[in-house]
Amino acid sequence: MVKPMRQWFNQFVAALFAVAAIGCVGARRSSPAAAGTPLEQKLAQNPDDPQVNIALGEASEGAGDLLRAEQYYLRAEALGVPQDRIVPRLVRVLVAAHRYDEALDRCRRRLTTRPEDRATRFVEAALLVALERPKEAERELAALVRTKPDDPQAYLALGKLYRDGYNDRPRARAMFEKYLELAPSGEAAPAVRFELADEPPAAPPATPDKEERP
Repeated sequence: MVKPMRQWFNQFVAALFAVAAIGCVGARRSSPAAAGTPLEQKLAQNPDDPQVNIALGEASEGAGDLLRAEQYYLRAEALGVPQDRIVPRLVRVLVAAHRYDEALDRCRRRLTTRPEDRATRFVEAALLVALERPKEAERELAALVRTKPDDPQAYLALGKLYRDGYNDRPRARAMFEKYLELAPSGEAAPAVRFELADEPPAAPPATPDKEERP
């Protein structure tokens, strides 16, 4: 079960982070800020500027210097940058560094204070899948369905979990059909329709044998 669950995580988590960004700009693909650059000069002049720390974190992240990016983001957090801007960045860096347990901890700390944060709960579920804890991931996704039953993405995620994590095709199909009902023109709708059409029809339920009368 490990390999397909890892594949599911790798394919799905990118979409989750796009949702979890809550409007924040993604990491810039640029060279790390070297000493003497305008950003470094700004930081030297005012090390307590949270926006400069975020910008330096994004530059470091874009260059692949994940540890330095984390340090800048933590500094920005200490300087009062709101959690909805910091948590997605920190989690993104931790996941890129394969530090899934720490990323999960950040998500759970966020959910302790903001349990209604659906984006973070989606990411939490994906991290639980990556950590091979499908039962907990199912619980979190089920909570998303329960609190907002008209959200198609929750059904799509559950369908993928049942399909790849449990090899439970009937339950996966039910979730995929619900997704299509709610999002017939959704981004994943063509692929879901193709998958459902490609499946063999479900076997009819077995008819119990009639009792022999004496």
